[in-house]
Amino acid sequence: MKQLEALIAWTPTRWADLRPETAGQVVVVPFPDADGHAKGFMMSTGASSSALQALPEDQRVARLFIDFNTLVVRDGLDPQAVHRAFLAIDEYRFRIAPDTEGAEFEDPPEED
Repeated sequence: MKQLEALIAWTPTRWADLRPETAGQVVVVPFPDADGHAKGFMMSTGASSSALQALPEDQRVARLFIDFNTLVVRDGLDPQAVHRAFLAIDEYRFRIAPDTEGAEFEDPPEED
């Protein structure tokens, strides 16, 4: 799904007392979240942010990687779990190192 369609929801590990069922976990779901998959999480970002919607593409992509860093460094989530969740976002898959599991080419190279 496109970044502008993706809702990222998570609960920081330090908030285990507040939300033990989702502490240290992350989901990426389509926005709006009609099925309520993000409701059990304490924090969210992504498509629900009107500020994100207004940014140019290069700034939105930068925001995506800043969000990744926030979840991992500030909020203590497992980097591989965040990576697996973020693979649902096209802009993430297309911009990570091409030899990373789950990476894709936006415009695949032509075969010789």
